[in-house]
Amino acid sequence: MSDKMKQYGTLATLIMIVASLLVFSWLTVEVSFPTFEYVSETLRRQLVPVEPYYGIAELASRFLWENRALDLIGQAFVIVTAVICCLALLKSEEEIH
Repeated sequence: MSDKMKQYGTLATLIMIVASLLVFSWLTVEVSFPTFEYVSETLRRQLVPVEPYYGIAELASRFLWENRALDLIGQAFVIVTAVICCLALLKSEEEIH
């Protein structure tokens, strides 16, 4: 690599860093973000409301436990795929003539 490429590459990198810092600092000044709005005590502390879902968690867990074979087939597929990938990584590289 030539000296001009090193010099201009460093200069271009410096310009991009300064430009991105200016853009992000401008965004933090111009765009207002409600920092403590979501921490107020008047809001509910429950992340997932229970009432509107009508037992969806119970139904989902029942489906997973009743159809346990689907889960086990998925896990077996992932394990076999991982084993095949590890063997492919450890394979010796020989040239085929």
